[in-house]
Amino acid sequence: MIRVFLVEDEPPAMRKLERLAVAEGDLEICGRAATCAEAIAGIMAASPELLVLDIRLPDGTGFEIVQALDDALEGPRALHVIFITAYDEHAVQAFELAALDYLLKPVSQERFSAAIERARVRMATRPRPAEPRHATRFLVERLKAAYFLPVDSIRHIAADRNYALLYSDMGEFALRTTMDAIERRLDPAEFARVSRSAIVRIAAIREIRLGEDHNHILILHSGEEIGCSKKYWNAALNRLP
Repeated sequence: MIRVFLVEDEPPAMRKLERLAVAEGDLEICGRAATCAEAIAGIMAASPELLVLDIRLPDGTGFEIVQALDDALEGPRALHVIFITAYDEHAVQAFELAALDYLLKPVSQERFSAAIERARVRMATRPRPAEPRHATRFLVERLKAAYFLPVDSIRHIAADRNYALLYSDMGEFALRTTMDAIERRLDPAEFARVSRSAIVRIAAIREIRLGEDHNHILILHSGEEIGCSKKYWNAALNRLP
């Protein structure tokens, strides 16, 4: 049996997904979710092999769920993903994210079965290749369009509740992730954690000043000022050229 987790925010569409899955015979529904937050927590707890995932959800996108899972997992993501949506503009991003398939609603049993067969073949014959140890790009979204942001364009990253704000030469973007998780994905030779809520690209630092509170202030080439707390200063100092 293949353990599958279903993510869909519309009850009628969820019921149809359940019927499609049951009809396959070898799918075990191990969990369901209607939001990004529910999905991330449920997937981490249920450990499915396959995810059937709607893209547009009340609190984010399916792309954010996959990104959050990649952030949370220490090793390569073994979870296979099938996206399902009423819109076709995200197809390229879905396949670049190594999705098995991209289904447009309304989904027929024949089309669903073809996607599941892809999953069966992939699981039986070709294990997922290992991902690079350090990220070279992040999947971001703006104006309901998703695309990849090169890591080398990021100047610094700041925490904002459940998000990490990426300040880059291409603009500001938000990822639903933690600072600890995103720090693990960055090359420590290029980025330094300078406080609980800030990560800075080392090459972006222009100068260092001592603030009135005896904490250090990093001045970036862009003119942005980032505080460096005493707790992180020694470790950060050893990373500077």
